[in-house]
Amino acid sequence: MIELSIPFPPSVNRLWRATKTGKVYRSKEYVDWTKETLWEIKEQAKRRRISGQYKLTIEAVRPDKRKRDIGNLEKAINDALVHSGIVDDDHLCEWIVAKWVPEGPPCLITLEAIPPTSA
Repeated sequence: MIELSIPFPPSVNRLWRATKTGKVYRSKEYVDWTKETLWEIKEQAKRRRISGQYKLTIEAVRPDKRKRDIGNLEKAINDALVHSGIVDDDHLCEWIVAKWVPEGPPCLITLEAIPPTSA
């Protein structure tokens, strides 16, 4: 099991932007969050990683009183986990639990390996 405290992720609605010509690019907010988060993951994970299928648990503290969809946090988090090398690929995430919590770090994530099943 790997537990990580990371900055509150941008909503999936804020990850990408488009130019008038239709070219799509990562938003500045997403790029900045990714840089900070990758540093946090590297510092906290200490080269631990999970190979194969995994369960992702997200515990997030609401940053303000706006209505938010907790499901919009998962994409940025899973992408950062892949980019950091802590997991092989986000298609291996078999189980996601996400919940709002009243206090704690902005976003606490827990990764657990799911043992392979024998056929």
